[in-house]
Amino acid sequence: MPDLAEVAGAVTAVAGFEQGSGKTSFLDLALACARAAGPAAAFTIGVDGAGRGGGSAIHVAPGDVVMTTEAFARASDARFELLEAVPGRTGLGHLLLGRAVRAGSVTLVGPAHLSTLAEAIARVREEGWAPSVLVDGAVGRITQAGALGEAQFVFTVRVDPANLARASARLRALAALAALPEAGPEALPLRGPVTLDTLKAIPEGTALSAEDFTRFFMEPLDVPRVLDRYRWSVARRFRLLGFAASLRGVTRPAFLRTLGPAASGLLSTPFEEAP
Repeated sequence: MPDLAEVAGAVTAVAGFEQGSGKTSFLDLALACARAAGPAAAFTIGVDGAGRGGGSAIHVAPGDVVMTTEAFARASDARFELLEAVPGRTGLGHLLLGRAVRAGSVTLVGPAHLSTLAEAIARVREEGWAPSVLVDGAVGRITQAGALGEAQFVFTVRVDPANLARASARLRALAALAALPEAGPEALPLRGPVTLDTLKAIPEGTALSAEDFTRFFMEPLDVPRVLDRYRWSVARRFRLLGFAASLRGVTRPAFLRTLGPAASGLLSTPFEEAP
């Protein structure tokens, strides 16, 4: 069973499968765990939901470091010390790295380019501003997170009776892809997205290597069949720390039964079950 304490001292990308997956709640919980190693840093790939006028901001404690805009820093009920300005500008204004001097909530805003985000994360860790980093990102953008270096991943999902079968299939597929071994010299490298169309002309049994586990774009139920037809590996492995589930009207035992062996990747969280 994975341990949420493993976010301390690491770079962890958190991706939600859909709106309402519990990602913001998980980020707040993960930040609290990350503070076991000292102040934590929080970033986003793009703009957090609150920046679009409908989501929730994250909660920061004194010493935590965030990337946001001047306007959001001023509007926050937290207070920030400016660490440095971030090159470039977003549609929401100039970016900055700020250290919280008073607890409160703040909206995260990310840069236009992943290279800028990667450089900021590296600087935060090299300067000793924060040993632990949480990166907020939707599943649609998580394929870009390879630019962040040695990041580990957590996926959040909301599960209810209507989507139980599909959500479980997605998590089983994700667990299988994340377990693929590192590529050997005999594997044929595939660049870009791996789709059913990509594979049509390739004989079954061929040794294939995807760039990483986030490059597979197909229905969850197609993943086991594709993995069985070829000898798969990945050019670059990322660690899947686990899944965080918000259960609504589904019991934990019922969810574990549908997950099968992938249940070993389920993180224990206080918001796992709700009436």
